[in-house]
Amino acid sequence: MIPVFLTQWLKERRSPLLVLMLMGLGIALALLFASNMGGKLEVKVFTNGVEEEEALEWISILNEGESIDFQLADEEKVMKDVREGRLDVAVKLVQGDYRIITASDNYNVYYVERYVQRVMEEEVRLLAAIHQADNPELFRLEVEQRLQQPLLTLETQVPDGSERVREHYSIQLFYAFTLFMSMFIIGFKVNAITEERVGGIWERMILSPVRKIEIYLGHMLYTFMIGFAQVLVVCLLFIYIFGFDMGERFGLQLLIIVIHTFACVALATLFTGVFKTPEQFGSFFPIIVPIMPLISGAYWPEGSISNPFLLILAEFVPLTHALDALKGAALYDYGWVELMPPLVKLVLMFVVFMGVGINLVERVRK
Repeated sequence: MIPVFLTQWLKERRSPLLVLMLMGLGIALALLFASNMGGKLEVKVFTNGVEEEEALEWISILNEGESIDFQLADEEKVMKDVREGRLDVAVKLVQGDYRIITASDNYNVYYVERYVQRVMEEEVRLLAAIHQADNPELFRLEVEQRLQQPLLTLETQVPDGSERVREHYSIQLFYAFTLFMSMFIIGFKVNAITEERVGGIWERMILSPVRKIEIYLGHMLYTFMIGFAQVLVVCLLFIYIFGFDMGERFGLQLLIIVIHTFACVALATLFTGVFKTPEQFGSFFPIIVPIMPLISGAYWPEGSISNPFLLILAEFVPLTHALDALKGAALYDYGWVELMPPLVKLVLMFVVFMGVGINLVERVRK
C-alpha cells in the first residue's frame, strides 16, 4: 500500500498543475458566490405610477426581513445598471403589483423574487381583511400587536450568548462550490486506476509482492488525502484570511467532510468500473459531476426543488446529504443525534458504491 501511495505522490509532485488549478478555481467560485456571508443583499427599487409615500411604505415593509436591503432609486440609473450587469436584480413597483427586473439568471434573482412575492401576498391579504373589518384601524392595530408578541418565538444564539449573524444561503453556497471542486479532483485521481490498468502497469503490480487490496488502498487513500486537503485548505483560508464564520462546530464539520470525501472516492471508483478507458472517463466525468449540485439543490434556496423524480434522484448524490449535515452543524449547532440520518446515508453510499465499483473494475480487467 505504501509504495503505491508514494508512487502517486511522486507523480503529483512532478505535475501538480491540475490539482492547483482546480483548488484555485474552487477558492475563486466560493469567493464569488459566497462573498455576502453575514451581510445583506442590496436591491434597488423604482416606481411607475406609484406615489413616493406609498413606495416608501412598501420598502419599509420589504425591509422588515433581515437578509435583503431594499433601496429606492432612480429608474433610468437602475435600468442601465441592470443592462450593463452591475445589478443582478431590481424591483419595479406598479399600482397594486410589482415586476422583477433582471438581465441574468442566478440565485440572487430567484431569492429576491420569492421573498418579494411572499411579502406582497401577505400584505395584500392583510389589506383585504382590513377593508372587510368593521373597524379597520382597530383591526390593523390588533394584527400588529399580535405580530409583535407572537405566541411562539425562536431565538438562536452562540454559546457566548451573542446573536448569530451567519447567513444561511452563503454557507450553503460556500460548501457547495468547495465540495464540487473536490469531486473533480477526486475523480481525476481515481482515474489513475484505469490508466494503469489499460497501460499494463496494473498487471505488473499484481505479479509483484504487493497484494491487490494494497493496490486499491494505496490509490484510494491518496485520492482521499488530495480531496480532503483541498477542502481543508479552502476552509482554513476562508476562516483565517477572509474572516468567514463557520460556526462553533468546525471539528464536526471536518468529520462530515471526511465521510463525504470517502463517499466521493467510492462514487468515482464506481464510474471507473463503468468506463473501460481513461479517455471515456475523462469525457463523461466532467459532464456528470456538474449535474450533481443541480440535482441536489446545492445552488438554490432550500425547498426550491419540488419535482418528485429529482428529489428521489438527489438521495443518491453524496453532496445532498453532506450539505444537510454541514448546514446543520454550521447554522444550527446540531449534534450527533440530529446529524445521524445524513451521515448514515453517506456511509451506506461509500459501502455500496465502493463494493460495486471494485467488482466492476475486476470484471473489466478480466
